[in-house]
Amino acid sequence: MARNDLRARFVANRERVRSWIAAWEIREVVWTEEFSEIPRPWVVAERDRAGWLRRNAPFLDEYDWWFLGRPLTPGVSEVRALWHFGPDHRFEKLDLTIVSVCDPEYLAEKLTMAVHHAALKGWQADDAQPVYQWLVQGIHTTPLDDFVRGHKRLGFVLLHFSRFPADDGEVSVTVSPAARRRRRRGCVARSARWSRIPWRVVCWWPRAAR
Repeated sequence: MARNDLRARFVANRERVRSWIAAWEIREVVWTEEFSEIPRPWVVAERDRAGWLRRNAPFLDEYDWWFLGRPLTPGVSEVRALWHFGPDHRFEKLDLTIVSVCDPEYLAEKLTMAVHHAALKGWQADDAQPVYQWLVQGIHTTPLDDFVRGHKRLGFVLLHFSRFPADDGEVSVTVSPAARRRRRRGCVARSARWSRIPWRVVCWWPRAAR
């Protein structure tokens, strides 16, 4: 692939992430840093950025944009987001984590909207409601000191979910949409599954979705 095409892919990813962080409304936190045009792990001085974009950006093997939210209100302790891109500037995954009191409806709404605004390949507007309901179910699983994990497939999007206990009775909830590799022609399966373990037990057992 030509250098200009690779550079265009990088710029498209950068603008996609920039638009996403502006669109995801989560007023309970403020982002600790402004959006950077240079992804991690690179640190490039302002005067050198044009040259870096011209020479280096087209040929990156992998890179991330990482965001940390500082809480503004009680009940939410931390918000983290990580966009990861791999070879040829392909989207690999988006990790979203909220540490807060266990409010299933609030957490499911914020995480669903984050996934929705990511505009992932194959995502459809009517996918939001089943994802919201699936997240409410997983977050609401009791007891709260269990570790819960699950996955849900939506076309070419694979969603990974986990919930585990945090400090002061809070929970840490992570949703990670990732690109699915198409294995057979016409495969657009949609399915969901849950697993759960007590926090101090090391073996998993299946738990059927309701």
